[in-house]
Amino acid sequence: MVKENKYAPAYESVAKYRVIYEVEDMRGSCPLYKVGDRIVIDSLGSTEVINLKESSAVCLRVIDNMWNCLVWQYGSDRIVTHLSGVNGECRTSCTMPGEPYTSCGYVIFRIRREKLEKVK
Repeated sequence: MVKENKYAPAYESVAKYRVIYEVEDMRGSCPLYKVGDRIVIDSLGSTEVINLKESSAVCLRVIDNMWNCLVWQYGSDRIVTHLSGVNGECRTSCTMPGEPYTSCGYVIFRIRREKLEKVK
């Protein structure tokens, strides 16, 4: 017997977005990323997935700072505008501090979102 999801109607009415983390700046070296590389996160029904076809690579250290991804995917425009600050954009970085503490690191990602017309 399939159990009915009592949250489905509310979930379906929420706008869904594709979230893109794009490498904007590097203050050090990184063996994985270069400026312009992206991580793309899509909504697939009731879950979020990293789109491996459109993502350059996925480093576990940047996933540490993707805790706010759900806000970017499902948050209202008002909330995202508040997070974006003065210039309308938001940034995060990898957790590796770079020289002199680690041999690689300090990659800065610009976060943006695109509204999905239809969930894939």
